[in-house]
Amino acid sequence: MSFLSSPDSPGHPLRHALLGAALLASTAISIAAPAKVLPFGPNTWIDLQRSGARPHAVVFSNTDCSHCPAAIDRIAASLRISGSRPRLIVVVMDGQGQDAVLLADRHYRQADALYAFDGDAARLRYLVNPEWRGLTPYVVLLPAARVPQFFNGVPPEAMLRRFLQP
Repeated sequence: MSFLSSPDSPGHPLRHALLGAALLASTAISIAAPAKVLPFGPNTWIDLQRSGARPHAVVFSNTDCSHCPAAIDRIAASLRISGSRPRLIVVVMDGQGQDAVLLADRHYRQADALYAFDGDAARLRYLVNPEWRGLTPYVVLLPAARVPQFFNGVPPEAMLRRFLQP
């Protein structure tokens, strides 16, 4: 019997605490997990900008983007520790028709809402930001009632901290 497996050992409460923390972390992700993939059409960006009572961090991704999962993880972790409770929105530009795959992906499950482009990708990118050329991850910080900030990649830590301040 190992030291951590004995109910009488001093490590026993620690083992239970670690297991409990892991369970809570996995539950937190599954509670916030989106139930469906929503269409991101021409009016979606306008609607997101108008819902300014609560800040949003929007991550635009592709299914073949190698840097996107880490970007989503990093932003999700920053948002979880924030007192301002911003929403994490993930938009998968090439995800239309792949709902089951997207909903099962652990990175996308961290989102409060999950979208897939529904329409011409170039037009939808232009509606978000005419200067965006399609690089991913593309992150937009939508502060409540303030001007959006656009980033190729994860925003610098100082920008994330400023965004997360109430």
